[in-house]
Amino acid sequence: MKKFISIFLCVTLLAASALAFSGCTGAKELNYSVVLITDGGTVNDGAYNESAWKGVSEYAEEAGLTYRYYQPVLEDDKLNNDTVLSYIDLAVQSGAQYIVMPTSALEVAAYEGAQKHNDVKFILVDGMPHTAESDEAVRADNLMCVTFDELQSGFLAGYNAVVAGNTKLGYFGEYYSDASRKYGAGFVQGAAYAADQLGIPATMKYADYDSPVLDYNYSFTITANYAKIEDIDEKVFKINVVNGIGSGTYTEGSNVTLIADPAPEDKVFDHWEVKSDTDGVKDSKVNLSTKSKTTTNLLVEKCDATITAVYKDAENATFPLTIMNNTNTEPYSTQYLAVGDYEITAPAAESGMVFDHWEIKDYDSPELVLDDVNSKNTWVHTGKDLLTLIPVYAKSTVPTFDVTVITGEGGNGESTGSGSYVTGDNVSVSAAVPQDGYIFTHWSNADTYGYGAGISMANEYYPNTSFSMVNRYQSVVETMYDEGVSIIYAGGNNECNVVSDATWNYSYLKEAIGSENWQADWTHYYSTTTKDYGAAIKLCLAEFAGGTTLVGDCANNCIAMTYVAEENTDSYDAVYEALGKGELNPAVLADDEDVTAVLNSNCLTLDYWVVEE
Repeated sequence: MKKFISIFLCVTLLAASALAFSGCTGAKELNYSVVLITDGGTVNDGAYNESAWKGVSEYAEEAGLTYRYYQPVLEDDKLNNDTVLSYIDLAVQSGAQYIVMPTSALEVAAYEGAQKHNDVKFILVDGMPHTAESDEAVRADNLMCVTFDELQSGFLAGYNAVVAGNTKLGYFGEYYSDASRKYGAGFVQGAAYAADQLGIPATMKYADYDSPVLDYNYSFTITANYAKIEDIDEKVFKINVVNGIGSGTYTEGSNVTLIADPAPEDKVFDHWEVKSDTDGVKDSKVNLSTKSKTTTNLLVEKCDATITAVYKDAENATFPLTIMNNTNTEPYSTQYLAVGDYEITAPAAESGMVFDHWEIKDYDSPELVLDDVNSKNTWVHTGKDLLTLIPVYAKSTVPTFDVTVITGEGGNGESTGSGSYVTGDNVSVSAAVPQDGYIFTHWSNADTYGYGAGISMANEYYPNTSFSMVNRYQSVVETMYDEGVSIIYAGGNNECNVVSDATWNYSYLKEAIGSENWQADWTHYYSTTTKDYGAAIKLCLAEFAGGTTLVGDCANNCIAMTYVAEENTDSYDAVYEALGKGELNPAVLADDEDVTAVLNSNCLTLDYWVVEE
């Protein structure tokens, strides 16, 4: 019901805004011949929607037609198909003769809208219509599609990269993406054509991050490092935490977080008790931020100290809260709690898995006990029953990366934080207590190949810290840069953003080539292959042919590079024209072929990149 009301409200508001726009002319004059429905983005997004709107507005102005756009409201940052259909109905009510829909996000809505309104002409740009149940394209007599020639786009990118002076190139693609395979095949052939034309040797490292022949280990290790106290120049002091964590040897001025252990049965935390262990230093010199909370901060001053978490009898009974481990085979933690609200966190997932939801043993309604059963960090409301919470995990639909936390020489016990994480996860790590005569110094990280993992810790010199999990696919790109590649083409895939991200770790001499319009204005891209939605839409509006597909390419000026150095424009223009006339015909990869099948060059050497463990 909420969704229906939301959609109805959006449509009502849009209708009201249209009436307000018309002034006193009357509803019968509210006719818009051409209507653009965006994919939820704005018409000044600097990318596909803006390009589409430019094409609609230019054609309508030239043809003397009325026009407007609708921007569907997103729900939780997602485009709802029913919402889009309501905008299609509104456009038809406003007299639309043409409805233009950009990007593949609108494929299902375009199909369903064309079926419902068969007297209206639909144009779907950069996508193919299909039902909600199948990805198989379905034609309609009143729907015209636009696709773009990624092979020619990639060719332009490869050619432009080499004539700009790059002789060590890289390609980062997606093996199971048809578009990315075309970008890659074109990039290889364009670079080879330029190298042969100029007579200069060039190399290219080529990696599909999901390729079955790419044996890259994306995991990494974080190490807690220690040093002998006798090798430390600063004064150090020993802190002993009883019934809690935070024990260790620290330098003066360190700020240490102390956390009390869970209270025993029928007990509750009462206070921290402090004692100076250094002769001549009073207990009052042991500086805690608070003594009344289970988590406190210690400012280490000029004394050793013992700090004890003290518990008292609970006024009312306490009840055990058990959280099972990530395989539901044994308890991960058990604590006794009084009636109240407490924050909980699920254990880290196993490799390839991700947290899915909570279940409660012998309890039918977990939503009455947990604020959010689908969040691994949530609040639990304890009642008068024992609770066993079971974290349930599922195979991840997004990339997961394994982190192993180890204790270096001088540590005593296990350092925690190991697990499988997805990009953006907040990962907490805790170093083991130092052995006698040692002090924790810092965290370090490295992958299998000896390179840093690219993470940024909140405080790498503190034994209990955290970091945000990075997209480890970036490590493939970084390794290419480490091995001398100067420019990498982000080959139109779901992870192409890691190419630009990786350039931030290097000097301005390391560059990226974008493959999609949204990358066009980013200053750290040398150039970008773009699809001109506007030009393609104008062609479709001028000569609409339902049931057909217009291919945007060099012949109709619907693809381009955003930047070509002035001294290279003549050669670039010549290649562009040759592609448009069919004088240059890049080879197409068959489904069972890899990119080596399309390389025929005297000057370009291709390294179809396979990294051995």
